[in-house]
Amino acid sequence: MEFYQSAQPFVVVVGADGFVGGALADGLNAQRVVYGAAPNSDIHITRAEEVLRKADVVINTSGFRVRRGLSYADYQRCHEQAAAAFVPWIRQGALFIHMSSAHVLGKSQNQRLGNEAVPNPATYPCSAYAIAKLEADQFIEREAAQRDFRLVFLRPTILWSRRGDGSLPDNLVRLAKRGVILRLYPRAARHHLCNINILVDVARRVSMRRDLPQASALVVADPFTVTSDELEILIRKYLPATAVTLPIPTTWFSALLRGTFHSSYPAFDLKTWGDILGVLNFDTVYDPFESFRLLGIDSSQYSMEKTLLPFIQQILQP
Repeated sequence: MEFYQSAQPFVVVVGADGFVGGALADGLNAQRVVYGAAPNSDIHITRAEEVLRKADVVINTSGFRVRRGLSYADYQRCHEQAAAAFVPWIRQGALFIHMSSAHVLGKSQNQRLGNEAVPNPATYPCSAYAIAKLEADQFIEREAAQRDFRLVFLRPTILWSRRGDGSLPDNLVRLAKRGVILRLYPRAARHHLCNINILVDVARRVSMRRDLPQASALVVADPFTVTSDELEILIRKYLPATAVTLPIPTTWFSALLRGTFHSSYPAFDLKTWGDILGVLNFDTVYDPFESFRLLGIDSSQYSMEKTLLPFIQQILQP
């Protein structure tokens, strides 16, 4: 393995005012480049040319996740077009870590999707998002070849970390705290999530390496999956018998809503609601162990017993 001679390369995180970028900037003690207000030592993206030209490692986390009210054109603007504005500032030989998504790989019922899986974004429930993400990946790869900077893609699954992050575990547990437990159907649908601490660990180790193949794409996910039924069991054990169970047939609701219409007004964007419900029945499993082996990560430190269970207990336990 070839590492930087300096113990700490100069790392810049673009999009550090977002959920993912903020976690990475904090975890890697990186310079923050933001798109919103720039307090303290934060640097706004329009003034970031100098710092980006000096960076050993640039981590790009800009762009929205699946969000009601956004269209394919919106996802293009906040991913590919946003990156195009600052990629010319990346110096030759620097490492560019681009936050892709495991969802560009699409759906698979029969095999785990790992680092060598062929992208198939049209099969993701919100295909507009996944296609735009893959197009941004392809744009960055062309730019890396032309401008001679090193490139690694990180492909996390659905990220979760803490109360209030809007993730599936967070939403389910917050509702349970109010005495309502969602019963998601199909009960056996598997959810393969990614604790944000795994992504930070992966990014830290990638940022120190100089020997990873150009345009490596690393799938990042929890070392376990959890079904809808198992999630309910984990949550219900902390609830009183009076908790109300609300059944949600995700397959039926998703099909119904995806046949409606898209709106730029989030409250009226029924089609994207259908896409989101489709994600709850996506039932696709990934293989993060290739990435763990490559980077020397002990996956046992991110087991369900050390991550998801304490998260649920912390919120629900009296």
